[in-house]
Amino acid sequence: MTNESRLVKTFLQLVQIDSPTGDEARIAEVLAQTLRDMGLRVRRDATGNVIAALDGEGEPVLLSSHMDTVEPGRGVKPQVKDGIITSDGTTILGGDCKSGVAAILEALQCLKETGARHRPLEVVLSVGEEGGLTGARNLDLGKIKAKVGLVLDSGGPIGTIVRQAPTQDSLQVVIHGKAAHAGGEPEKGVNAIVAAADAITQMPLGRIDEETTANIGRISGGIATNIIPDRVEMTGEARSLKGEKLAAQTGRMVKAIEAAAAKHGARAEIQVHHAYDAYYLPDDNPWIQHLVQVCEKIGLEPILKSSGGGSDANVYNTKGTHCAVASTGMAKVHTNEECIAIADMVAAADFVYAVVTEE
Repeated sequence: MTNESRLVKTFLQLVQIDSPTGDEARIAEVLAQTLRDMGLRVRRDATGNVIAALDGEGEPVLLSSHMDTVEPGRGVKPQVKDGIITSDGTTILGGDCKSGVAAILEALQCLKETGARHRPLEVVLSVGEEGGLTGARNLDLGKIKAKVGLVLDSGGPIGTIVRQAPTQDSLQVVIHGKAAHAGGEPEKGVNAIVAAADAITQMPLGRIDEETTANIGRISGGIATNIIPDRVEMTGEARSLKGEKLAAQTGRMVKAIEAAAAKHGARAEIQVHHAYDAYYLPDDNPWIQHLVQVCEKIGLEPILKSSGGGSDANVYNTKGTHCAVASTGMAKVHTNEECIAIADMVAAADFVYAVVTEE
């Protein structure tokens, strides 16, 4: 059903609208009007999410993707060559996840053109996904009737269905030392950078096990080379498919920071924020079975997998709407080498169309 040229045109238009996290107002206006023009009932909530509904028959389905992108995502200049879309290399492309938004829009346009029988649809195009699932977390799901849904926000072959994703803790740390002249009186200072470095070397990071990861992603501190630094800030995270493993890993990181601060005579302020919960939809879940059957019916190989990354689906599942994440074919996301194949975009739109029209 997919109109390839229209889908590509839509995607190219979307990626050229700047929408880094926190700056989604313009693209939200464009998408809200696009959905209205297709006959959907559209509203915006206080957080900025675009929410739309289309009547149908049967049990309702939630279709969702996010509007925001990571940086550098301003002034994207898309390039099309040999069936592949990239940026010009100076920015990301924005396929994460404007490819998901485009697939949803194309499926809706095909429904309008064909008049095919379809389920009632609720569409959520969220803000702030890259900034901690802000839009989804603040969405009033009490106003969403659908108890099953599809989130377009993954890479891999089309037919990839993410039915499990981790829970995450974020850590914000400030280590306080004591300033002193680095050349004249270094013994009177307490070097916060040294304490932070000691803490990092003592905590397990990277791939902890097959279900658990951890990372320190940012560290900053110090003023000049001739001053013992009295303050360091660092942020990190831990993720796991199992809640008890996450708690243990976060605990090890906190303990390492506290021990290193005490060892060096520094003081640590540690804030642990629970970002989102894990979800798991087993093979016998009726919604997973439906998605697998749709894949097989339209000639896709269903690939059920777990993910190391969170998405809006984590929030939806926690709040009672069974959502799996589907691939749009995007690759090398969050880098300036990001790309997507047009054939994959078409297949993703076909899949969305089939999900909502097949019994």
